[in-house]
Amino acid sequence: MKSSLKKIKDCKVKLLVEVEAKRVEDRFEQVLKDFQKGVTLPGFREGKAPFDLIEKKFAKEAEKEVLKSLIPEAYHQSVVTHKLSPVTLPSIADIKLQRGKGLTFSAEFERSPEFSLKSYKGIKIQKIPSEVSSEDVEKGVASLLDSRSELVPLLESRAVQKGDFIVTDIESFREGQYVPTKTGALLFVGPSPEDDFYEKVVGSQVDEVKEISADPSEEEKKQGLVGRKPLYKVWIRSIQEKKSPAFDDAFAKTFGTESAEQLREAIRKDIAAHKRTESYEKMKEELFMKLLLLASFSIPDDLVEKQKERLIQQARRQYEKIGLSSEQFEQQKNRMEAEAAEKARNQVKLYFILQKIAGQEGVEIDEIELEQKLALLAAQSKRSIEEAHRVFEEDLRESMRETKTVEFLLANAKLEEK
Repeated sequence: MKSSLKKIKDCKVKLLVEVEAKRVEDRFEQVLKDFQKGVTLPGFREGKAPFDLIEKKFAKEAEKEVLKSLIPEAYHQSVVTHKLSPVTLPSIADIKLQRGKGLTFSAEFERSPEFSLKSYKGIKIQKIPSEVSSEDVEKGVASLLDSRSELVPLLESRAVQKGDFIVTDIESFREGQYVPTKTGALLFVGPSPEDDFYEKVVGSQVDEVKEISADPSEEEKKQGLVGRKPLYKVWIRSIQEKKSPAFDDAFAKTFGTESAEQLREAIRKDIAAHKRTESYEKMKEELFMKLLLLASFSIPDDLVEKQKERLIQQARRQYEKIGLSSEQFEQQKNRMEAEAAEKARNQVKLYFILQKIAGQEGVEIDEIELEQKLALLAAQSKRSIEEAHRVFEEDLRESMRETKTVEFLLANAKLEEK
């Protein structure tokens, strides 16, 4: 068998394959003998029809079977011969088959880029501290207490202060038209960049009525209503304040711990885990940015296009998740496509860089850990372990190998204190 390689553009290549006549003829005989064993022709017992009759009657079917088996076989053999790593399926064309003369065809596909990579050890990365301070723990405690806090009526008689919650009845007048009262509205008294409600309410007493004007909305401005501000009448019915529970053993037991100190320690561990993850992700992000600058090479266009489409579909699902319409998505689509194209190119390039490093450093995954993860995925997805291997193993193996490669690079980086 002969084959030659032709470069088309960047990572796209074409294999020209020629299979010798004898191999083709041997395959025809093998296929026809298989037909002979399994068919019954009039006047002959099963498997006893003459070979030349089988050859004449099943010529087209035999040719299809020969092509079906020989083309993939010859393609893969040629890929190995030329030491290629295809990343897309081949487009088979120019098929010519003639008994006595052999088989020729072409296979066009994209292969892994060829590039050299050095200096990936000792990359300077800013070390992100992950230590937990006592202030961090106290903030965690305060946040937890706030999550269990309640609003209670203020017993003492005083004016509205910053940080209060007030229960109000509200009437409004727009363009001289009365809008029905909204009763029992709960409002937080705090500074807002949008209006001056906060300044006008602070210092008011319970049962006092405040008249407050507001700037027109954007819609009112479009309608030419600038200068005619809506007027609100606000009755302050009561003042409420947020009361948090005490951080004691009783409170701790509601979270499944025996004491306040145990809960405080649990909060510290939780913050520490979050900071470690945050630190790792930030250092990994910087590492990726610097890896992309280590080498310049062409990457497979088909892979970039497929990754771009995945990113756009992810964005579409995110839009749907937050309740935005298809029309709103389409309005942003051009911008999203440009951003997705750039992101896709970086992701594909980074994939090949990490693959190259993993190969050069002999990075291998833990097979026991892989089996454990597959067993967990099988249980979560209610699949058999065999099906989990078929569905998840390739992607999981790839992900684990990438993670180990990143850990290797960070372990060999020069971490600089902030």
